[in-house]
Amino acid sequence: MATPRQTRQEAMEKSQHWWLCDNIVNHAGQCGLLRMDFPRVFILMRDYDLAYWADFDEWKRDLVEVNFFSPSEREEADLDELLREAWNFLALEEEEEERQAELAEEEDEPEYDPPRWGETGTEQKRVY
Repeated sequence: MATPRQTRQEAMEKSQHWWLCDNIVNHAGQCGLLRMDFPRVFILMRDYDLAYWADFDEWKRDLVEVNFFSPSEREEADLDELLREAWNFLALEEEEEERQAELAEEEDEPEYDPPRWGETGTEQKRVY
């Protein structure tokens, strides 16, 4: 039996332990969802652009790779529910990004443009 859809408030409560992650240095175009509550899971989206435009069924079937931190957590997990939580979290993230962009436009403040290397007259060094 299908579970009823979550309300926005329920989705927000369940999103507390989810994080949107990327590593543009080594894995450009990929994005991950990290859940830091039990069951702990990392969901890799190998092509974030395709995942952005996909519907839920295509996203969960073709575009994500689910990795549990522990095999015992996988055994206890309801995979469909986890994927639904992750999907709802992505929707909330998108809504918040749009809200913040609208606020920035309303404030009419120019976006911060950090100085480029050498523009300040002093040579800056990267720390590795």
